[in-house]
Amino acid sequence: MEGRYVTVNIPGASKILTLCEVGVYVIFPDNLATGKTAIQSTTFGSWFAEQGIDFSPGFTKSSSSCSSTTAQTNPWWRVDLRYIYRVSRVVITNRLDCCPERINGTEIRIGNSLENNGNNNSICAVISSIPAGVSSTYTCNNMEGRYVNLFLPGDSKYLTLCEVEVYGEGPLLKKTLVKMKLKSSSSLSEPEMRAQLLSQLQSALAKRGISDVTLQWSQTPAAQQEVMWKEDASAQCAGGNR
Repeated sequence: MEGRYVTVNIPGASKILTLCEVGVYVIFPDNLATGKTAIQSTTFGSWFAEQGIDFSPGFTKSSSSCSSTTAQTNPWWRVDLRYIYRVSRVVITNRLDCCPERINGTEIRIGNSLENNGNNNSICAVISSIPAGVSSTYTCNNMEGRYVNLFLPGDSKYLTLCEVEVYGEGPLLKKTLVKMKLKSSSSLSEPEMRAQLLSQLQSALAKRGISDVTLQWSQTPAAQQEVMWKEDASAQCAGGNR
C-alpha cells in the first residue's frame, strides 16, 4: 500500500482509543537480505539469527526483534543471499535499549567461501562503533559474494544485531568452460561414468562453498580418453616384456 498518512481508527460511539506504541515498517524491495536464510554461531535465548533481517529494528522489544549470540570467542552471524551479487553497501542497525558498544570491532565480510563458516572472506568494513538505535551504512564497492558475514573477533563477546540490510546488483550468473585432461581406467564413453565424474566435481565445489551451479559436458570426451587409456595400457605391456 502507498500513502503518507497512517490512521488508527475504532468505529462506533463512546470508544476510547489507547495506544502505547505505533510502529510503521517498510520492506525495501532492493534489500537483498529480504526472505533469505540467516544463521549464527550460537543463540542467546530467543534472539534468533533471522531476527536480524525481519525489518523490525527492535526499538520496543529487542528480544523479539534482534539477533544475538551467547558470550563466546569469535561470534559470527551470516546471511545466505543464495546467488552471487555485487554488494554496494551494507546497513547495520544497533541495539537501542543497552550495550551499544558490543558491536564495536565487528567485521563485515563478503564472499563465496564457507571456509571457517565464511569468516575468511574479504572484509568490506570494520565497525568502529554505532550509537544506540542508529543505522550506519558501510560502502562495499561492488564486492562480489553470496555470503555476508558479521564477525566479531575476541573472547567473551556477544554479537547483537537489530537489523542487517544488503544492497547491490545481481544475481551474477556466470558461464565457465573448463578444459580437463583426464587419466582414468574407466571409459568415459559410458554415460554413467561421465555423470559420476560431474557429480564428484559438484561435491568438490560444494565443499568450497560453491553451489547452485550446473555442470555439463560441452564436448563428449569419450574418443580422446579411450585412446589415451589404450596407449597407456600398451606402454605398460611393452615395458613388462623387456
